[in-house]
Amino acid sequence: MFDIGFSELLIFGVIALIVLGPEKLPQAARTAGQWYAKVRRMISTLQSDIESELDLAETRKQMQNELAKIRQTETDMRRELAEMRGSMDEFENTQNQSLDTSNQSTAPHRHDRQPDTSYSSAIQKVDK
Repeated sequence: MFDIGFSELLIFGVIALIVLGPEKLPQAARTAGQWYAKVRRMISTLQSDIESELDLAETRKQMQNELAKIRQTETDMRRELAEMRGSMDEFENTQNQSLDTSNQSTAPHRHDRQPDTSYSSAIQKVDK
């Protein structure tokens, strides 16, 4: 933190002893130590708060990236599902057309008579 060596601390101690005297020096050292501890605790708390905020911001950014990936995957899946539905509809249409053409080629052509679909004719057919 500060580049203070042993010789600087020794000079500081001698000056404090001369200024404060031997009776007040222990009390002043104790007070200075308490203030130093408070400052270190504040700095430590501040560092941990900053680190937790940075971690939170990083986590939030990762969540946004993952959410974007999920949305992209959802879009891709919806597009593929639409393509599959189109393919299934196309397949169904071709199958219906082939069934229609095969039914038309095997069924006898009677254009002169309409099929009777009334309820009474169905009952008569069942009774016979």
